[in-house]
Amino acid sequence: MTGLKSMRNMSESFNKEECIKNVGKVLGLDSLEELPHYDTINDFLSGLDVNELEKIRTYMIKELLKKRSLESYRIEGKYWGVIIDGTGLHTFHEKHCKHCLRRAYTNKETGETNVLYMHHVLEAKLVVGDMVFSIASEFIENESENVSKQDCELKAFDRLAKK
Repeated sequence: MTGLKSMRNMSESFNKEECIKNVGKVLGLDSLEELPHYDTINDFLSGLDVNELEKIRTYMIKELLKKRSLESYRIEGKYWGVIIDGTGLHTFHEKHCKHCLRRAYTNKETGETNVLYMHHVLEAKLVVGDMVFSIASEFIENESENVSKQDCELKAFDRLAKK
């Protein structure tokens, strides 16, 4: 959204007097000397419960819609464009946890069968011009280590649609 390419750029670009002043106004603070470093923000966010982060995301999207900030992006003036897509987050050569998805493959050179362990997520995103805003996420993960059929995008979609 800001066009920044890295977290380091965020700290450098946002810690300018005008930006600090604007963030202070939005937060209702009389005085704000600097914005936190990206490591501080990451540390804070990593300690939050996932459900709390989802509530924040939902609140932000609802506020944008309520204030009609995104009206010009409606399709035919009345519909919202929402896309759903699954993506891989992590891949491991060894089992990471009991929720890992598994994929067996055969090495063409050696003929040996190997297993990859993965974590995937299904995302629903609101399309607004050339940007997308995440509106819901559903992890694609096995319930336990010994499942007869692994979780998949279709099952995750049913859970995501309820959100």
